[in-house]
Amino acid sequence: MVRKDEIIHQRQAMLKLLLIWEGRLNRGRLMDLFDLGANWASVWIREFREEHPDWLSWDTKTRSFHATPAAFKAWRASDPRRLADASSLARYLALVGLPYAVTSIEPGEGGLLAAFPDLSTPSPQHFSVISEAIRLGRAVQLTYRSMQNPEPHQRIISPHNLIRAGRRWHVRAYCDTRQDFRDYALGRIVEAKLLPAPVTRGEQDDKAWLTGVRVRLVAHPDLTPEQESLIRFEYFGNTAARVETCRGALVSYFIQDVRAAMDVKKQRPPDYQLAVANLDEVRPWLFPN
Repeated sequence: MVRKDEIIHQRQAMLKLLLIWEGRLNRGRLMDLFDLGANWASVWIREFREEHPDWLSWDTKTRSFHATPAAFKAWRASDPRRLADASSLARYLALVGLPYAVTSIEPGEGGLLAAFPDLSTPSPQHFSVISEAIRLGRAVQLTYRSMQNPEPHQRIISPHNLIRAGRRWHVRAYCDTRQDFRDYALGRIVEAKLLPAPVTRGEQDDKAWLTGVRVRLVAHPDLTPEQESLIRFEYFGNTAARVETCRGALVSYFIQDVRAAMDVKKQRPPDYQLAVANLDEVRPWLFPN
């Protein structure tokens, strides 16, 4: 029989995940997520506040308890190298119904695993700030580093979606500086600050996000007939090709992730076993070189 203190510990662990990765706790969220009544949701939050009195701050506008700097400081202090962030993010996503595979080397933890560690897990504080901005329709001030501009610099963005593409998390957002929609890697964010101003432009204005683009995948033409037969069996249900529809903004990520050749003369087997057949249709949506 599970003891009462063990039950309380388990639900406090769940609330900690919500607070760290979403930046807030409120009754409505707990009621929806855990199928609780209003009274029980209040009990859960009260227990959490008693255990962590300096982690929560009440906000009358959102009618939520928001994570304080002390909460994130305590989180970082528990694992200064942030090695636990990847497994923590995986548990949060599973908790809210968005599971993805994680790497584990602990015995007795069989199941769905990724082959490699997550090298670019986002900061919980940055993740929660951007999640909050998307929920509230607010702008965010980023201190950011990029390959073109590796020194920390500021941008004002209007975020509308968080995406996990390949090995990294990104935020899709309108950039006031560039006057265009861009993807920002969360691992390259130095600081993220929620602004009181509303978003400049939203998801409804993002043509590349709203446009569906067909990607036709075929076996690489340099494969032997036997190898081509294997690829058709593995990926295409024994048909000649497979067509997937992606958001225009995500086409490059998809092609990179499945490792499909765009130039079959340069990108050859065994490194590339798939190829994109409809290059003219796809090319306008690719990242610029």
